[in-house]
Amino acid sequence: MSNLDSILKNKYGFEKPFKPDPLAEKALPYLTNGRDLLDIGCGEGADTVFFAKKGFQVTALDNNEKRLDRLREFLDDNSLTNASILNTNVLDFGYPQNYYDAINCLLVGCCMSRSDFEKLIVTLKPTVKKGGIIIMSLRNYLDPEFKDYVSTERMIEPNTFTKRDDCCEIRYYIEKNRLRECFLDFEILYYYEGLAKDKYKEIKKHGDSYIICRKKH
Repeated sequence: MSNLDSILKNKYGFEKPFKPDPLAEKALPYLTNGRDLLDIGCGEGADTVFFAKKGFQVTALDNNEKRLDRLREFLDDNSLTNASILNTNVLDFGYPQNYYDAINCLLVGCCMSRSDFEKLIVTLKPTVKKGGIIIMSLRNYLDPEFKDYVSTERMIEPNTFTKRDDCCEIRYYIEKNRLRECFLDFEILYYYEGLAKDKYKEIKKHGDSYIICRKKH
């Protein structure tokens, strides 16, 4: 942990190193049309802060009030007034139509059942403007944990299990090519499906699927 991360942990109680996801950073050059960004399942808020510092008007959603209180304190202390924080279940939020220029939804779909993820996809497509960008990642079928779960646990839905521990009660590991298939009606700007380094370096690698895509005009 760096000195800065240690300071942030001691002052705000952040549980993880406070740094943006590499996929959020990779998406930045594509975010050239408009400034309204929705950060779904923002967690401790590192991506929210990253985009707010880049000048986006960020709406951040999460249902962990303790983490959101930490994030609000950090935003206030750093005079970041262009981020609004909402405590809500991401499946229950009233998504406006054709409103956001970009949606950031990282490692959220894997914390719900496969059927709820499919519902979320259907909900998100109309809320992003034409020409808008969706950034999304999920754990996938290559993840070492998935292989362990298959051998020891009962699926409650396809590729979906009750989580034994960690931050979420459900874990869905997206199938091969499935994330790409979900956005065939979008222009796919970047796609990756394979093994990827854990940004917190807690384990060696995860199985991940990433997409950056643009809604067609």
